[in-house]
Amino acid sequence: MVLSPLFAWAAGQVGYTEPLEHAASATGATAHTVSTLPALLPDYGLAGVDPYVGTLVSGVVGAALVLVIGWLAGRPLTAQRDPR
Repeated sequence: MVLSPLFAWAAGQVGYTEPLEHAASATGATAHTVSTLPALLPDYGLAGVDPYVGTLVSGVVGAALVLVIGWLAGRPLTAQRDPR
């Protein structure tokens, strides 16, 4: 992590580029696409669903998963208590 700026500088000095950059330019792929219906959090959407509804569903499912995992992780801790 400390040396990453040095590697970035060295890559610039020798003209190194990532192989995926070459593949993207050869196939005409673009890094930034324009969406007609942008979602609030586009990476958390669901394919085939309205972007806003997909983001909402993803958020609810993610929050429920975190709640269940936290509850399951805390369950053994509460079972060891002395019920006075």
